[in-house]
Amino acid sequence: MNNHKYIIGLAIFAFVMLSSCSGVQDPSGVSNSDLTPQPTTPPSVTPEPTLTFTPAPTFTPTVTPIVILDPEPIDVNFTTEDGVELDGLYYPAAENPAPLIILVHWARGDMTEWEPIAYWLQDRGLLIRTPDYNNSWKSSDWFPENKLEVPLGVLVFTLRDCQGGCQSYSPEEWLLDIEAVMKKAAQLQGVDKDRIITAGASIGADGALYGCAWMNRSGFGSCIGSFSLSPASLLTLPYDEVANQLIGAEPPSPVYCLFGLRDDASVETCSDIEGLIPVDYGYIENHGFELFQPGQSIDPLVLLYEFIDISLAGVGE
Repeated sequence: MNNHKYIIGLAIFAFVMLSSCSGVQDPSGVSNSDLTPQPTTPPSVTPEPTLTFTPAPTFTPTVTPIVILDPEPIDVNFTTEDGVELDGLYYPAAENPAPLIILVHWARGDMTEWEPIAYWLQDRGLLIRTPDYNNSWKSSDWFPENKLEVPLGVLVFTLRDCQGGCQSYSPEEWLLDIEAVMKKAAQLQGVDKDRIITAGASIGADGALYGCAWMNRSGFGSCIGSFSLSPASLLTLPYDEVANQLIGAEPPSPVYCLFGLRDDASVETCSDIEGLIPVDYGYIENHGFELFQPGQSIDPLVLLYEFIDISLAGVGE
């Protein structure tokens, strides 16, 4: 019996030892495996976003290169409101953009009457100084030095039915021609459309003045002065009324009026206009281009470039 108890005790001892080695839970309910430290997984961390900076595109403005046109005259063509095609010549300036003078011929000729003076005004080395014993305005050997303070473009053209001289008297139609050339002038490459002036002889003097005032009313550009050689209200419009549109502008535009004292119509036209600059060449019958004569007390070409400088000074250079 005692041996039996001894054996039972040994068995219980062995069971207890076995339980402690095999992870059998103790009475508290906690096994050895629960007490063994377990490897820990670090919490997942969302990485901060990487900021990338894309440089702003560099803005390169488009620049149209300024082209200085060659000095040789350029043929121009344009159409009047009533469908008549007219021809002209454009003498480009040595700068771009540059002011422009529009020259209007008389009834005895066409745009070629202005050729030597156009080269002289353009002043780009194309004037060949040669005498013309029949026409003083084409006898460029006496022309003074051009002292213009700014480069100048020149535009000449021929009024309808006037190639070699006007074949008929068409004042109302010529006004349409003048309007068309003023519009064309504002569109020419190299021209500053806000610095346009005009000059003319006889019918061209009246036409040049009208064109200047018309341009300012139409809005195609700005005409800032007109130079008249022997005007006589020859194009159905009173010269004084048109002149007052320029003289009364703000700032006023200069209007020069040249005449000989034996040219009665021009004397009357150039008189009694407040603000007009009249130039009397004495007791002569010379009319229009004939006023371009050498040896006069007031050189008409010197007066012309002085007029141009005064006109341009009024709008800044």
